[in-house]
Amino acid sequence: MTGRGETAKLNWPRWQQVLLAVVLAMLAATRLSQLADDAAYRAGLLGPMAIISTSTTSSVDAPRHFYKVIAVEPGGPADRAGFRVGDSIRPDIQAFFNIRQPVGKIRLIERDRAGARSLHRITQEPARLNAAQQQYQKWLALNRLAAFITAAIGCFILWRGWGNSTAMLLGAGMVPLYIGGITIPAWAGGMVASQVFTALTVTLLLLFNALPVFAMRHYEDTVAPLPAWLWRGLKVFLTFSLLSFGLNVLASYSGTVLPVWDTGEGLVRITALLGLLWCLGLLYAAWRRSEGPARNRNALMLFAFAAFFAGAAAGIASFTGSAAMTSSTASPWLHVTSFVMAGLIAPVLMAYAILRHRLFDLGFAVNRTLVFGAIGVLLLVSFALIEWAIKQAIPKVWYGGSVYISAGIAVSLYLLFNRIHHKVEHAIERLFFHKWQLNEQALRRFVRAAAHIEKPEALAGNFVAELVRFTGGAKRAIYARTAEGHYADASGATIDADDPALAAMRAEQGSVVPAELNSSIEAALALPMMHQAALAGFVLLGPKTTGEDYRPDEVEVLGWATQQVGLDLQAIRVRDLELTNLKLVERNHALSEILTGSSLAKT
Repeated sequence: MTGRGETAKLNWPRWQQVLLAVVLAMLAATRLSQLADDAAYRAGLLGPMAIISTSTTSSVDAPRHFYKVIAVEPGGPADRAGFRVGDSIRPDIQAFFNIRQPVGKIRLIERDRAGARSLHRITQEPARLNAAQQQYQKWLALNRLAAFITAAIGCFILWRGWGNSTAMLLGAGMVPLYIGGITIPAWAGGMVASQVFTALTVTLLLLFNALPVFAMRHYEDTVAPLPAWLWRGLKVFLTFSLLSFGLNVLASYSGTVLPVWDTGEGLVRITALLGLLWCLGLLYAAWRRSEGPARNRNALMLFAFAAFFAGAAAGIASFTGSAAMTSSTASPWLHVTSFVMAGLIAPVLMAYAILRHRLFDLGFAVNRTLVFGAIGVLLLVSFALIEWAIKQAIPKVWYGGSVYISAGIAVSLYLLFNRIHHKVEHAIERLFFHKWQLNEQALRRFVRAAAHIEKPEALAGNFVAELVRFTGGAKRAIYARTAEGHYADASGATIDADDPALAAMRAEQGSVVPAELNSSIEAALALPMMHQAALAGFVLLGPKTTGEDYRPDEVEVLGWATQQVGLDLQAIRVRDLELTNLKLVERNHALSEILTGSSLAKT
């Protein structure tokens, strides 16, 4: 079976599937390229975003499309070219300030000084980063990583939740949620590519406004309809947000200062925080008014958005007053707080709410093996970073000059990793899969007891009741082979032995999905009872009442239980036949003695 979102996705026209796949691939490539660009920038392969080593700003005193120079790096290429504070400059069209160009690239810069204009050729040089600025760049990499994690979860929700409007709004809003939006990578700095990525950036940043709409829809889905005035207020807020963002784009890319707005960047950031506050307010109201499982889901969403808000606020504070990307004035703890809240806590809570508490039906079954594999990879990466941090913290002569110290560090980390890995797996097992374990243990206990049931009718009835419990009320039926070669259930309904699903069960000797085999059987899952390579019977299960798919581990344990119960039923039939045969032998013997006695009496 397929979930609601999965069904909608499968019904897309082909061009829509291709288009979404391309957009999501571009998002992943762009987010990852930010990390690569930062690394290349620190290594001196790419120059700073402010390509001529100046700080500039939009100003009413500057000519149209020009930027006023407010600082010049001493000894930098701009200083050597004769640029001074108070000049106005206009880079060529490719030199947007959010593109890092390769070192050695020649840029054309037009200068305006007191109305006299001249064209200058300046070679891109690596940034001169001191120790504090280099450390700042490392903290900044955490923000980039958080942006990638958040965007990845947003892409996942958008892809799997297509067709569910509330899920789509959340996924679309999470893609550009983190600070800084999406910058144009250095490899796409050409004329056409930069324009395409600029348009993509603007479009995706606008998607942030989907979050307040998501909060409204989520409240109505889980609690009650909202008053009309609140929807009208949302329209006013969205209009203001779009206007602020549009004016910011106009001011940024045209070098124009607008009345009241200035460049509008600060106002756009404040508007983004107000949008998150809007979400927090509605999620808090939904949590207060909901009950039971819905209350738990709303609590997780509330905490997740609170973490997003705290991370975004810390991130914005870390950039406020920072000159370009080389500033070291912002506290590193702002970057750490931003990364931990928006890059770790919030995405984990969001994933937990979706995968564990089924916030949306994304048609996605959590695979235990994949979960533990991902946890193992994350732990390995974490310990690799810890080892690197330890080596950075202690003098190099300690671990470099003694093989014993290096070996001691390696052994300590190995022992620590094993202990932590075991504890983390145990915690994940209880957090995500404890109910699965209890459900499976109850089924296995029933199968062990089933071998001691005496009557086949009782065994079949008890197995049906156990299937109802295990699946949460899904429709079910047990079919057995008849003397005519067909298969019938307790109600007398029959299925032809040559049905494609039955043929597949004989060939594969395992569970099948009838819908995938063009079978006429209406069931989500068919589980065989094999006896000496022959199909003695089978169990049909309908879809779960919750709309969820049967997980791989559920299919496996259900197939095992069905086979064991089938063998028990066969054993009971064989025992009954042996008892019947024994009784017939005894009766025949008794009749033979009677006939023998009668014959002797006649003689």
